[in-house]
Amino acid sequence: METLTNWSSSNPEDLLKQVYADNYPWLENYVRQNSGNDSDAKDVFQESIAAAWMSLQQGRFKGDKAQFNAYLRQICRFKWINQIRSAARSKIIYNDALLDHEVANNGHEVLKDQLQQSGLLQECFMQLGAKCKQVLRLFYYKRESLGEIAAGMGNTEESIKTIKYRCMMQLRKLFLEQNKKHGGV
Repeated sequence: METLTNWSSSNPEDLLKQVYADNYPWLENYVRQNSGNDSDAKDVFQESIAAAWMSLQQGRFKGDKAQFNAYLRQICRFKWINQIRSAARSKIIYNDALLDHEVANNGHEVLKDQLQQSGLLQECFMQLGAKCKQVLRLFYYKRESLGEIAAGMGNTEESIKTIKYRCMMQLRKLFLEQNKKHGGV
């Protein structure tokens, strides 16, 4: 079994070139088959290789060349799926026919309430501190793991978990207070 330390010469650049050659064509094909393009594949690969490389450097990954390639491909898959999910959530398409149908079926009030609740939530989110906003955006919108957020912010994963929990509780409290003021639940 070829370990990663024996896999390449002592030059990390050679190792990265080999990892790129072994995995990028696969990812490019995977992304194209799943609603993406070459630019998307490049972005996902850069993010994935950085995350996998950090795990390798920090000793969190232990294995051989084949296991590392499988690990990297799994990271690529998750990052692409998360990117697709985030893009789908951020697209709000107003279709006149759908709105007409909703209004005809007394859905106008429901739609109005949902938009009001969404705006209220956004207002409350804007009241949070910068660190809370950053952690919640990274976790919920960018779909980063607590470990990735911790590494990026120079904290421990447990610390980020606690911060996220406290921020969510603060957001919940603000939302409930605002909702009550505006005649909601």
